[in-house]
Amino acid sequence: MLGSTLNGDPYIAAEAARHSQRARKRHRARHLKSRLGCFSCKSRRVKCDEVRPVCGSCDSRREQCIFPDPPTTSLKPISSSRDRQESTRRSRDGSLRHARSSLEPWEAGASAPVDDGLRMDDLLSLQFFHLHTAPGMSLHPKRNMAWRRVIPRLAEKHRYLMHLLIALGGLHMITDRLRPRPGEDDHSDTVDLRVVLDRYQRGLQDFRTEVAKISISNAEAVYAGSLLLVAFFYASLHVPELNLAWTTGIPISVPYDPALSNQTLSPTNRPEVSWLHLIRGVSIVAQDQWPALKASRIRPLVLHFHGDEYWTDLPFDPSLSKLSHCSPLLQVFAQGAFQAVADLRTFYAPHQLSHSYGLSSTSVSPPSASEGAVDGLSMSINVLERVYSRIISVLQCSVLEHGFPDDSDIQDNLEEAAVLGWPGLLPDVFIGSLEVDEPGHPTWGLSLIILAHFYVVNTLVDRWYLRAFKDEILKIQESVSSLHDAALDRLLIWLSKIATS
Repeated sequence: MLGSTLNGDPYIAAEAARHSQRARKRHRARHLKSRLGCFSCKSRRVKCDEVRPVCGSCDSRREQCIFPDPPTTSLKPISSSRDRQESTRRSRDGSLRHARSSLEPWEAGASAPVDDGLRMDDLLSLQFFHLHTAPGMSLHPKRNMAWRRVIPRLAEKHRYLMHLLIALGGLHMITDRLRPRPGEDDHSDTVDLRVVLDRYQRGLQDFRTEVAKISISNAEAVYAGSLLLVAFFYASLHVPELNLAWTTGIPISVPYDPALSNQTLSPTNRPEVSWLHLIRGVSIVAQDQWPALKASRIRPLVLHFHGDEYWTDLPFDPSLSKLSHCSPLLQVFAQGAFQAVADLRTFYAPHQLSHSYGLSSTSVSPPSASEGAVDGLSMSINVLERVYSRIISVLQCSVLEHGFPDDSDIQDNLEEAAVLGWPGLLPDVFIGSLEVDEPGHPTWGLSLIILAHFYVVNTLVDRWYLRAFKDEILKIQESVSSLHDAALDRLLIWLSKIATS
């Protein structure tokens, strides 16, 4: 009877059917495991439907969807559990602590393994870029969004951008581990420096090809590549192995002599200034392709709405006493910037320059390259004064806006003032004076000191990729001190305060 009643009641039967259906839905369907899912699904450890270009999960979450490269057709032997454990151990051995203190110098002919697909280090670098690198590139919301969303989307379509993006993320990961924070594990895993350089070289090679044929169609991607390269070079100054390669003029695409790592470079060794040409190239790209860039998705990274006129004609408080809540670095700059420029002008005065270096002001010889370099010094000091005046105006604006500003208040205005654009303002003849064949050239010491004064600007901007410029100032100080010129040494006093603040 009970069974008959249940079967005869349509309501009960319907409920039983729904219950049975729910039970079937709770049963997880089997699926084949795949390694071709997107990186976002991998990081969240969920099944990816592998629908390209955007999978269903990323589409519903409105997240960036990036897939790994398709696997090659060549067959590889299946590794055992023991092999995988050994591989993991070797990966850990390539951690930053080895890159920092005991990274084995590259032997002749050594290079990163050739593999056109993504490796684990690539995945770690890509993840680090999304989580840490891109968010730390700009304080401005729209520019920050361009770094987090627009550039990665461009990298989906332009392989060389993906190479450069991965290289920058990996280098950031390495430099981040070089500065362990309190309570942080000093043995945290990181990526292999050689893998980072491999990605950098691949990206650079194809980037040069794109630059050679730049047009409206690829201007957006080329400009993005320029920004990635500039950030990579700035960040490379943190890494001793890379910094050695730059300053000795040895291409980082080939192994350098292991003996160099144990040598002290001559203090009069020329500084590496090729990056100045790189940044000036970014400005040229922006100028030549301005109509295309200002209408592109990368527009926020090109436009800075506050030009020179915005930062002039402000009431000036020479004491800037309301900066007491700021870092010692900003206070030292505010108190001594204009005097530093005045000291450079005094030293540059023709009679002083001639007296210091034994140059005759009555020479009847035709104008020479050295005379052109002297003119370049004068123009560079003028540029320096403009940039310093803009920074002082930024400090004044911050005081007017906040009363007693702190560093975070000032950083916003420094970015809006585009103070990092000073390399694009330097005259060619000044850069040439830094590239002279003989470091003992009469104008070489002063050129280095002027360059160090420009480096001060980079120390004021608090970004992860600019934190090596204090050390660069100290390197210039060492080089100039080796000239044993008392007048030049006096110009180093304020720079030393900046570098040690």
